[in-house]
Amino acid sequence: MRALEIVRLRGVRRLPVTVGGILVGLVTEGDLKRAEPSTLTDSEADFNRVMEETPVRRIMIQNPVTTTADTPLLEAAEVLLNTKYGALPVVAGSHVVGILTDNDLIRALVDALREAKGAQG
Repeated sequence: MRALEIVRLRGVRRLPVTVGGILVGLVTEGDLKRAEPSTLTDSEADFNRVMEETPVRRIMIQNPVTTTADTPLLEAAEVLLNTKYGALPVVAGSHVVGILTDNDLIRALVDALREAKGAQG
């Protein structure tokens, strides 16, 4: 339930899961939605109970593919393209320092295209 609250309140789609500061998984908004009981057949109390009793470790992506802050952007983009993941946790050692998302890559592409257009005059 706490993961669902964070996703909703902060407007993010992915959360790194850490134990003692070490990355052990990644939970996505889609993972949380698939874990939710049906709001059509279950009461709010049933919904809350199921979400409170379901541990994140049960639905998270274990040992997610990661990247580092020093990885060239092209290489990280190729990993996302080839794996069809929407994000890569960015780690220093085994500690999360950020998340690179598909939106980040689109933003970088738009910036590069604007810069190229501006250089053309």
